[in-house]
Amino acid sequence: MPPHHDTHRLVARRGGPQEGAELYANRDRGASADEDRKRRATARPATTGARPPAAEADSVPAALLALQRTAGNAAVSRLVEDGRRGGASGATGRETVQRGAAPGEVVQRAQEETTGGHGGITDRAGGKIKEKPTNDVERGFYADMRAGKHPALDGVVPNSYTAEQVRTMDGEKGEGDDSTHIYIDNLTFGMKMPKVLDIKVGESTASKQELLTSMSKADAWKKKMKLKAADKVTGSADRGYRAVGGTGLKGSRRAIGRESEQIVQGFSPEPSVYDALVEKLTHVRAAAGDSGLAFIAASVLIAVDEQPATESPAAAAKLNLIDFAHTFGSEQLSEEQVKKYRTRFDEGMARLIADVKAAGAGKKQAAADA
Repeated sequence: MPPHHDTHRLVARRGGPQEGAELYANRDRGASADEDRKRRATARPATTGARPPAAEADSVPAALLALQRTAGNAAVSRLVEDGRRGGASGATGRETVQRGAAPGEVVQRAQEETTGGHGGITDRAGGKIKEKPTNDVERGFYADMRAGKHPALDGVVPNSYTAEQVRTMDGEKGEGDDSTHIYIDNLTFGMKMPKVLDIKVGESTASKQELLTSMSKADAWKKKMKLKAADKVTGSADRGYRAVGGTGLKGSRRAIGRESEQIVQGFSPEPSVYDALVEKLTHVRAAAGDSGLAFIAASVLIAVDEQPATESPAAAAKLNLIDFAHTFGSEQLSEEQVKKYRTRFDEGMARLIADVKAAGAGKKQAAADA
């Protein structure tokens, strides 16, 4: 309950006429009245017209205040609660995967921890394929990929399938079809001890103009302000990317996002893994640039097998560019919007590559000093 509600209850409890009369029944009426007046004066705020100093337009309080005015308290309550939890424990309470667990349990746990807030994702075709509910934009994107429309992204984006193709593979109907779901390769399929990290790229995870293509002006404004606040408090707005999920990561979304650099540094003890990831991330950055598309709230999903059957963890390292629910080109929005968000994605990738490279260099230096 907000603090001002407690104050009102305190005033009512101490200064209410019935309880006050019972409390002071055996005292002089004049003294009782004087004490009541003093008590009410103490409980009353010293000034009624004072206002807090105005927040800067781009500050976190300003973003939260704007969100509160447009979307109400409910829209910011989750962020505030995440902040409270994150302030106490952060994301540092990571739990390592139990080595004694069955491989199937480990894989399932890893996959559950990397959805980045997405629900309804299920395994198909014996775990080879992920079935995911999504919007028209992402379904259209994968249909275009199957039609060969974005060749620059081949090998960067996971392979996708139609619902009919997946039904042929596993003989099951599943929860949805091509009008509601996508069916994509599972990056960790075949790994014995997968460790995964989901990183959302770009300083901004929402464009009001893009949101207006699928919702009302009021709803687009509310969502934009909510996500702008999230970008601020998680560090995306300054860093250009944020971790949103991963094997063993615990804590609020805010805490995980703010500790993204440390999470990247602790992803693997192997310097060679970072070398492999730098090469793959550089390829993703180049492919995204060549595609001509703008990516908002897209993620890089990284996976490494910590117990590979025959090869080294570095050789088993994989990654995909995923999450295309807010992807667009010049056919959908203006060249200005496309350029703006292409630049933000590219800058986020550049920062991520630099941080991964620095993490690898740190591992090498630590090994040399040991």
